Amino acid sequence: MSANISILGNAGRDVSLRYSEKGTAVASFPIASNSFRNGPEGRVQVTHWFNVTAFGKTAETLAEHVKKGTYLLVHGRLSFNPWVTEKGDPRSGAEVALFSFEFVGGNRSEGQEPGGNDNHNPESATPEYSGPVDTETQPDEPFVDQF
Repeated sequence: MSANISILGNAGRDVSLRYSEKGTAVASFPIASNSFRNGPEGRVQVTHWFNVTAFGKTAETLAEHVKKGTYLLVHGRLSFNPWVTEKGDPRSGAEVALFSFEFVGGNRSEGQEPGGNDNHNPESATPEYSGPVDTETQPDEPFVDQF
């Protein structure tokens, strides 16, 4: 299964860059995206992780500018790759083949290079929900993540 997806989140680590046998640049990094849901215990933050892979000049640009914590918007093709753990438990990972990306900001301080971490205020790199929260209405059934 595959579908197009846009993810707004933070890079989970510095971009890893390698080159294929034919010389094509291949970059990979995890990205974390936060969402919120109302449950019996109140508003709960849920973090979803995606493994992102980019190719060519885009891969080289990502490797040069994206560091752990960089806040960006990625667009790509989503697929799920199942595997079995050493204990025999089935798992599935979300993989994104990158089409394009945009630097969103939120983690740069004055004089800092694009993609750098803001060590003065690490919370500025984490997206925060600022919309209304309905604490009066509780869902009949709690949200169950299917992945």
